[in-house]
Amino acid sequence: MPFENRLAGPEKIFRQLALVTLLYLLPAAQAVLPVDDPDIWWHLRTGQWILQHATVPFTDPFSNGPTKPWIAYSWLFEIVVYKIFSFSGLVGITVFTVALALLIAFAFHRLVRRANLPLLYETGLTAAGLVAIKPLMSPRPWLLSIVFFLLELHLIFQYRRSGSLRPLYWLPLIFVIWANVHIQFVYGLAILFFAAVERLFSGLLSSRSNTHDQHSGPSLGVLVITALCVLASIATPYHFTIYRPIVEYAMQTRVFRMVFEFQALQFRSPVDWVFLASVLGAAFSLGWRRETGFFPFCLLAMGVLLSFRAQRDIWVGAVAAVGLISDGATMAPLAERVKLTKPKTVIIVVAVGAALLLFARSRNITETALSAHVAERFPADAVAFVKKNRLQGRLYNHFDWGGFLIWSLPELPVAIDGRTNLYGEERIERFFAVWSAVPGWNSDPELAKAGLIIGAIGQPLTFSLRGDTRLDLFTKTESRRFLYS
Repeated sequence: MPFENRLAGPEKIFRQLALVTLLYLLPAAQAVLPVDDPDIWWHLRTGQWILQHATVPFTDPFSNGPTKPWIAYSWLFEIVVYKIFSFSGLVGITVFTVALALLIAFAFHRLVRRANLPLLYETGLTAAGLVAIKPLMSPRPWLLSIVFFLLELHLIFQYRRSGSLRPLYWLPLIFVIWANVHIQFVYGLAILFFAAVERLFSGLLSSRSNTHDQHSGPSLGVLVITALCVLASIATPYHFTIYRPIVEYAMQTRVFRMVFEFQALQFRSPVDWVFLASVLGAAFSLGWRRETGFFPFCLLAMGVLLSFRAQRDIWVGAVAAVGLISDGATMAPLAERVKLTKPKTVIIVVAVGAALLLFARSRNITETALSAHVAERFPADAVAFVKKNRLQGRLYNHFDWGGFLIWSLPELPVAIDGRTNLYGEERIERFFAVWSAVPGWNSDPELAKAGLIIGAIGQPLTFSLRGDTRLDLFTKTESRRFLYS
């Protein structure tokens, strides 16, 4: 046998393993980074508060404004991350984020593999979805929402292909966990409702039945499962009031102009264009196969609406697009796919683990380095100064630093933080205006009551306050922080 032919088999296997390894590294490599997320800190503090008081909060315990009802809808996530942080610090939070990134990659890959595509198409389609959500690889509860949404969509597609309700029996259990982890379980309920009423509305789209319509199964059974999932979603300490934050977020409009993660896609990054290509590919797929089912169109419409409304929800559109493209591919003649045997899986796991260790080492993912990065990103020096000098007074802080101050200065309630549904649009808008020093900033009543102001040197409010003789200025320019008292 020629030498080239003897190498053909090993070389092909090597290319296959390399492709799958790189696929899993796409989101995981993004997660092997220092902790920059401003919201992780109030999540940690909430988890600590719940464990200390052996109950969940029903009113806000962290801010200095009027006492307001507050639903800690991610309470289970917050307990988990606090326990991880208590045990292994910032390194543990990074490892936790990497683990969820790998789980998301696996769920995406599993969703696409059912289409039996050739490996190059399989990895390319999965990679498109993973690239689109790369910016979301931070320690947020939305990572778990992505996992649950992918799992649910996989089960719904199984039901639609087979007509059997058996795959859907897992959904109530999923929603019991999901509703205690993140408020975006409501997205899962929405697509389940679309699947439940599909047979009722499919006739409005087309008078003829396609493959999915013929095997859509008993819609009454799906409605029963949907009702059970709704009941499962209230199996939380908050019961029916878990839906109140959903109404609060839905009523917010102006906050989408002020907070970056709520802003629409700006298409200044290749990631946004990959997402757009995925959505267009899903639309083309539906048109090419003349899809007339109610569920696919509703799924894509919901994904597009949410993703283009706020970039933090780009994952909904990415999952919907990739899922619909792969679902359409199952109607084509089956192609031979690569079998991931146990030895191959072990090699991929070892390769991904080794690569992530190299990433961690090259990026200096140690507790000391991560703490130093936090000190650069957040007002750690100002916190140390406040504690050393036992400064008191009503705190006034910037929106981006509120979460860190909740964690670092628990004895001083903050003025504002990232919980936008708690503070309301008018108050958030006023804080942004004051920190931007727009005309009339010095008549703000909350600023007038402040006894301690913590903010960044580069803020316009800083320059406006420098000449105020009523204030004592403490600054440490080398760390780019300032503190007023």
